[in-house]
Amino acid sequence: MSKYALVAIGYNRPDSMERLLESLKAAEYDNDNVTLIISIDNSGNDDVEKYVKGFEWPYGDKIIRTFKERQGLRKHILKCGEYVNEYDAIAVFEDDVVAAPGFYMYMKAAVEKYADDDRVAGISLYNHLWNVNAKMPFQPAYSKYDVYFLQFAQSWGQIWMRDQWLAFSEWYSKNNGKLEPQDTLPSFVTNWPETSWLKYHIKYCVDMNKYFVYPYKALTTCYSDIGQHNTVKNNITQIPFLEDVKRNYDLPDIDDAIKYDVFFERVLTGKEINGISSDEICFDFYGSKNTYSGYRYVVTIKYLPYKLVNSYSLELRPQEANVIKEIPGDEIFLYDTSESAPTIKGNNDIKYFAYAFRLFNKGNNMVDYIIDRVKNRFRRIMKSSR
Repeated sequence: MSKYALVAIGYNRPDSMERLLESLKAAEYDNDNVTLIISIDNSGNDDVEKYVKGFEWPYGDKIIRTFKERQGLRKHILKCGEYVNEYDAIAVFEDDVVAAPGFYMYMKAAVEKYADDDRVAGISLYNHLWNVNAKMPFQPAYSKYDVYFLQFAQSWGQIWMRDQWLAFSEWYSKNNGKLEPQDTLPSFVTNWPETSWLKYHIKYCVDMNKYFVYPYKALTTCYSDIGQHNTVKNNITQIPFLEDVKRNYDLPDIDDAIKYDVFFERVLTGKEINGISSDEICFDFYGSKNTYSGYRYVVTIKYLPYKLVNSYSLELRPQEANVIKEIPGDEIFLYDTSESAPTIKGNNDIKYFAYAFRLFNKGNNMVDYIIDRVKNRFRRIMKSSR
């Protein structure tokens, strides 16, 4: 029988730790014996330690680890990864995360499915609804399965399996220097501070062509409390999660699943677009890729100085569906980069913004939308002042 542990990571936010631990305590564990490890970095006060000492964990052992000296976020997280030497898999939660009641059922099913697949770097409990690279909404295409794959490691609730984490640890020991800007990684990621451990896990996924498993229905959400990487509390990372306990998951082999690369762009293999093999096309719907090197063709929303092969509409969701189904329009472009041509004149930014944020089908109406919102707000103010 597999042996699992939960790792709750804290520093100096006792209220955040309480919120996390109470969500873990309220989850369903299927009568399993599950160890809870609480790892607290040295912050100069013992408020978090005092709280967790009094916290009751009814599902197995409770282990509290503290440090005499401050580790820092990156070192602390990576030290927690060492618990895979004692457990088959660990679910890792920083203290601004909250777990859904059924996260453990998903954990067991996903670990059983993917523990021996070296193309999988880890399992996410979170589901991205926001492309952090492009600062735009993200919506993965649905399939008959409960998960999709994304080449983007996770920190807002994730599962590390022994063999996969040890492979990353070996890679990290040789690749832990300063992360320089590079074409294969979003600049948003490489610009993260040196305290970030996640950017190395993401680079590992890209360098080694590995993916994280992502649930369509999230099993965690993130409060983005003020801390090491957040100076202002925000709700950008808040997402809905599964409120019920789901016990059966339909999990595909990676070859049968919907996949996205590190830029949140669809990975299409074995398909044809306008008579061209999808393997010859670089997809850049968000317009955030640094280069198209290695590809003759590119699909993008950007106006580029290349031969235009075809153009498509921005109507269907997700955005790649417009190209897959070849919906005619003039918002998405298929270029042949082997031939230069005059750049199409125009500006797609307003159209794309309106599409992404579901304002209007025509970007020209955005001003009318904003004016209408201001008018409604003014009416409410005037009404309340009477």
